[in-house]
Amino acid sequence: MSQEVAIFALEMLGPFRLIAPDGSRVDISSRKGQALIAMLASSGGGERTRSWLQSQLWGSRGQDQAQSSLRSELSSLRGLLNTDEKPLLYTDHNRIWLDLSYLQVGTYDDTKTAGAEFLEGLDIPGEDGFEDWLRAERAKVGTKSADTIDTGPSGSAAPAITKPQISAEFSGLPALAVLPFANLTGDPEQDYVAEGISEDLIDRLSRLRWLPIIARSSSFAVREADPDPKRVGAALGARYLLEGRVRSLADGNALSASLVDCETGNTLWSNKLSLAAQDAPTAFRDLLNGLTTTLGAKIDLEEQSRALRKPQSDLNVRDLIWRGRSHLNRFTSEDSTQAKAYFARALELEPTSPEAIIQMTWAKLWDLWAQRGSDDEIRAVRQMAQKAIIADYDDARGHTLAGIAEIWLRQPIRAEALLRRAIGLNPSLVLAHGELGSALYLKDEPEQAVEVLNFAIRLSPNDHTMFYILGELAMSHLMLGNYVAATEYADNSMMNRSAYWYSHIVKINALARSGQIADAHAAWEDLRISKAMFEDRYIDWLPFIDSKWNAFLKEGLNLARG
Repeated sequence: MSQEVAIFALEMLGPFRLIAPDGSRVDISSRKGQALIAMLASSGGGERTRSWLQSQLWGSRGQDQAQSSLRSELSSLRGLLNTDEKPLLYTDHNRIWLDLSYLQVGTYDDTKTAGAEFLEGLDIPGEDGFEDWLRAERAKVGTKSADTIDTGPSGSAAPAITKPQISAEFSGLPALAVLPFANLTGDPEQDYVAEGISEDLIDRLSRLRWLPIIARSSSFAVREADPDPKRVGAALGARYLLEGRVRSLADGNALSASLVDCETGNTLWSNKLSLAAQDAPTAFRDLLNGLTTTLGAKIDLEEQSRALRKPQSDLNVRDLIWRGRSHLNRFTSEDSTQAKAYFARALELEPTSPEAIIQMTWAKLWDLWAQRGSDDEIRAVRQMAQKAIIADYDDARGHTLAGIAEIWLRQPIRAEALLRRAIGLNPSLVLAHGELGSALYLKDEPEQAVEVLNFAIRLSPNDHTMFYILGELAMSHLMLGNYVAATEYADNSMMNRSAYWYSHIVKINALARSGQIADAHAAWEDLRISKAMFEDRYIDWLPFIDSKWNAFLKEGLNLARG
């Protein structure tokens, strides 16, 4: 920058203060205008996407209104910040940025502002996104220059990263840092696509609740072409890194992503996906939701393995929870007993742990399904699910578990409301989609159930609950009279879990009602072998709103038995 060009000066420790090049104070009366400038100035490169700013500052409004409000705010700011000599504020269709060469930002370790609060007195009631961002930034104010870590090798030009102040409640948790996706298309205009993907993933991953996500302001400071995972992980306080690249294709872009273990440097998972130029926004949303589901599952499995490798004497609350999960996911009565023992120990150590409450509730719900529990037992577990919701309202799993209990109590309206709320909180939660499909066909809406269940499969085809979702899809097709599809989905379900009696019942019915009595009888014999304890009362327990379907299943079973 030429020395003849004067610059603006911005102070954010203490009250917001912006000084013009002529020394006068720039009066930005709008709180959201002040927040917008602060958010740009504190980001890597002084840049944010329009969608991110809209969600943080106008998230309480509809999309059209948020877009209009942002345009209005930018119009006012341009009049204050952009001079004929040199503009400070720039915008395009997707991005908004400050020319940082024209702006001097006060440093966090300035002795003149020691002890001052970041953006003192600035609050925006009703905008949770801004409040979350502000809390994260204020947590970093105590970080002095000695806490700044150079992530590059000696002599390199790699940017410095401010060491995040990890909350005590996150201690020992598997924090994930999503690095800015690299734009390898050769087109600078695609920078917003790469950064937008990273931002959207951070938003979606943060909804998993059990998985801490390193703040964007820290992870986006890493701009190396090939960062060393061990060094960057140590700098950010992350156990896992997600790296990504965007490349050009003939009809769009190719997205590649890799999940890396920072402690070992090993790649745990990688995948390549295509983003066709004509893809609808919903297709892009579904792609990111599916990626979120996969990443959560991979990290969950890795944390289970870590906990299993630790000596019993070294287990903390979170280790106990992951050990319990490793047993629970095997879906046997013996493993269920061990899982509940681990969760009970975790609750003894930390009675208010949302994660321990959720896992214990899920374990007891599984027991109720396996044992065909009574309504009183279901109500007791429903109370546990409600306790999980109170412990962390934003965790979609608590609402899902409560929804399951309502399904079993034959309360479809309550169940559907809870499950749709869960999906709103976390669109990547496969179990919530699967249970919504169950609620729909159990209240005699199998066509709608098929649509929802197919989406759950697309979201995460390798989810550990897929045997259940395939079985629900088989039942939905059976109700619609699609006997071939019902048989195929039931077979696929049993390939995932051979002893799943419900899928056996669906297959027997589909074969018997399509006239294949010999095959239906053979399927009945398969059920007797895989589930020797099966009794007809299992079918009576199924919570159809109209009991004609319970009778329907028993009738088909009798046809097969001869």
